[in-house]
Amino acid sequence: MARENTKQRIVQVAVGLFNEEGTAAVSTNHIAAAAGISPGNLYYHFRNKEEIIRAIFERMNTAWTRVNDPPMDDALSPADLRRILDDTFTLLYDYRFFYREIVALMRRDPELAQRYRQVREAGLANTGILLRHFVQGGFMREPSDPDALPRLAEVIWLITEFWLPFAELGTESIGPARLREGADLLVQVVGPYLTDDALSALGSRHAGISRQEVTS
Repeated sequence: MARENTKQRIVQVAVGLFNEEGTAAVSTNHIAAAAGISPGNLYYHFRNKEEIIRAIFERMNTAWTRVNDPPMDDALSPADLRRILDDTFTLLYDYRFFYREIVALMRRDPELAQRYRQVREAGLANTGILLRHFVQGGFMREPSDPDALPRLAEVIWLITEFWLPFAELGTESIGPARLREGADLLVQVVGPYLTDDALSALGSRHAGISRQEVTS
């Protein structure tokens, strides 16, 4: 148990350092010092920084699963969608270094890139399933084009992964208080497929947006 606690502490400390300083500026010695252990103790658990980043990614994936795989026993509601969106962008901020550096991290570590592609493929499929459940819940319109929901899942995934670095390139700093902006952007994207009651229930500033035809 102590061994596992140390390993988790290393991962937690690394997330904080990477978020504040970026992965390039943080060495394993920095992580060990911040975790209150010797470099040798760190290397007992992780051979290098890449292994720590892979462990962080698996931790992220577990958190993503909790957020995006709600129980399907009962019909999902607009409140479920709002919660999923808000929790998604909170999670993005918790692991913001990863999204700032996602392309560089994949290029630097082929093993991480391969694992990421596996997770993304499963994530896209799960997002499509989630959208289907929203349709079945009656607050999302059934598009006539069978490819519409898979394409919508891709757009959702794209915005989710790259909203944070895009927003950080602006003039205002990004903090927890601004995370709802990203969630509201996704509401605008799915808005043409939502009923007016659903948009109102979401409390979105986009309620009443002009809806494109999605059922013809």
